[in-house]
Amino acid sequence: MGSKSSKNKTMQMIRCFCGCSEMTVAEVRRIYTLSNSVHETLLDAEATRLLRKFMETRRSGDKNGAEQYLDIYEKCAEFLAEHQRTFTQDEVDELLDLGLPRDLEQDLSRRMLSADRTDISSGLYRIQSKCRNEIEGSSDFRDFRDAIADKMRRVPK
Repeated sequence: MGSKSSKNKTMQMIRCFCGCSEMTVAEVRRIYTLSNSVHETLLDAEATRLLRKFMETRRSGDKNGAEQYLDIYEKCAEFLAEHQRTFTQDEVDELLDLGLPRDLEQDLSRRMLSADRTDISSGLYRIQSKCRNEIEGSSDFRDFRDAIADKMRRVPK
């Protein structure tokens, strides 16, 4: 009898898309709720990690546009978090290497030349907004949300 009650208290786990980790049902539900919004998903480190893993499992060859935009979004977040960093052409080049579109690169370069941190931050936020829109419009994000919903349907109530 005692062992039966301990079985009921065992947390149910669900495998990650890549099979590298297990998540609680509550965590999957939380991420599913976040996935109603690309913005909320990208603000959450665990949800972003899962989205990236999902994209990687579907990839054959080079990264697609949505993955490149995710890389750019995360690099901008990294730059925005480093308040004391001097923003130079090296940072712009880093974003270019990740696939930053030319029009956004030109805008950011103009802002960089002003050396006004607020102006540079505005440019980085503008880039993140473009990235969010591109990710949201991709089949990858819709399929990610559908895959999480599918995992939730397989969980016994």
